[in-house]
Amino acid sequence: MALSRPKRYKIALAGNLAYGLSKLWFSTCRIRILQPDLHQKCLTGGPPSIGATWHRGAIFYCYFYGPVHPMVMFSQSEDGEYLARFAQKCGTIPVRGSSSRGGGQALRRMAHFLRQGKGHCSTVLDGPQGPRFKAKKGLLLLAKLTGAPLIPTMWSASRVITLESTWDKTIIPRPFSEIVIGHGQPYYIPRDCSDDQLEDYRLEVENLLNNLMREVDGLCGYRTRWINP
Repeated sequence: MALSRPKRYKIALAGNLAYGLSKLWFSTCRIRILQPDLHQKCLTGGPPSIGATWHRGAIFYCYFYGPVHPMVMFSQSEDGEYLARFAQKCGTIPVRGSSSRGGGQALRRMAHFLRQGKGHCSTVLDGPQGPRFKAKKGLLLLAKLTGAPLIPTMWSASRVITLESTWDKTIIPRPFSEIVIGHGQPYYIPRDCSDDQLEDYRLEVENLLNNLMREVDGLCGYRTRWINP
């Protein structure tokens, strides 16, 4: 995506400001990790893995996991440019692409990153424009190609701001809230699975993420904004 020089400056400034604000904002929150051993082994250490989550919590996750320096896919839209710049300031390695544009090239870069043992990868399974809480196959293909496990992960908080005007109902923890982070067990996709089997795995991962979301939301007393209540 070609951007004018003034637009690039605007995005860079917005990214810097957002990063500075997030450090002040999120540092007031208390973090409770439900599976600390799994968190340490699969997401901040150990062999390469693929973090899988929903779009609604992307802002906090960019901040929280940035120091691990994961490679994260962001869409090639202008909105994606803002989020990618913020995430880069947090420490992530952005790669651009989505299910609608540039996704194949981005997946190849992520596959190379994982095969070289350089770290972890992640993206949101319902991005870049939904429908929310419905998984797409991109990361499943990455897991199939590389043998790296998917690690379902979800967060919620005791007090959140919900951006109701956004398609994903973005949530941001309020200052001084407790953030609860949950993980699922490593989930492997066989390299020899067929297209039909991959669809079965996609549905299973979608259910795992939604069940995990219900769990952390329930612990925090947050009511999820479903598409069809």
